[in-house]
Amino acid sequence: MSCCEGADREDAARGSILYSILNGGARCPQGLAETAAAHQLCSCVSKRKLVALRAPRLVFKAASEVLVKTFRFVKNVPCFRGLPAEDQLRLVRNSWAPLLVLGMVQDSVDFDTVETQQPSLLHTILTHSRERQQWIQDPGVPVSDAEGIKRFLVRCRGLRISVKEYAFLKGAILFTPEVTELECRDYIQALHREAERALYEHVRTVHRGRAGRFGRLRAVLHTLRSMDPDAVAGLFFRPVTGTRSIDEHVLGMFYERQSPK
Repeated sequence: MSCCEGADREDAARGSILYSILNGGARCPQGLAETAAAHQLCSCVSKRKLVALRAPRLVFKAASEVLVKTFRFVKNVPCFRGLPAEDQLRLVRNSWAPLLVLGMVQDSVDFDTVETQQPSLLHTILTHSRERQQWIQDPGVPVSDAEGIKRFLVRCRGLRISVKEYAFLKGAILFTPEVTELECRDYIQALHREAERALYEHVRTVHRGRAGRFGRLRAVLHTLRSMDPDAVAGLFFRPVTGTRSIDEHVLGMFYERQSPK
């Protein structure tokens, strides 16, 4: 019998003790009711598989070190230091995730994942609200996002990107003129073009006879720009930081290195 046919037994279920506990007296809060509806009770509906890091604290430490090192590089770029503080902040907020993933390629940081177990509806209803909130906020990330990042790391390492190419790629990612409310948009647009032009000239000079290399590096840029920051944060940071704002965590690392020792 299909689980969907269970709806026909709803009237009989109304007399059960469990039904009385869950539906009598106090009604379910609106937020919890919406969550239950969103999960769709029928198990016939396939659910998205989620994964989490196998060693979250170890990878969190490695990813944080990569990001700190990346921010150190960014703050040593004279063109970046010359920008207004608000433009610096907007660019960092926009680019930290692709810069992190590119830095993980450069520093050979890898990770393994395990499938997570989402709680049942009954578990969600009966457990303590704080535990329930943690499950809802940090169930893992879609396996497609995690596997996409892993494939990207492998593909980029196969390109054997040089130190100079990494620098030009980081510049092209950092100086993104599409960021909203930039004060120096035209200047940042010029910096973006200069970074890509420098990458092209480097490839043309160093890799003569390999005309396709620049196209492959441009494809790397395209993939990085389309990377979901929420997936990156959910995979590498949120399992350790918990409910703390990822924006707060990232900017905390950025400004900590700017302060005098």
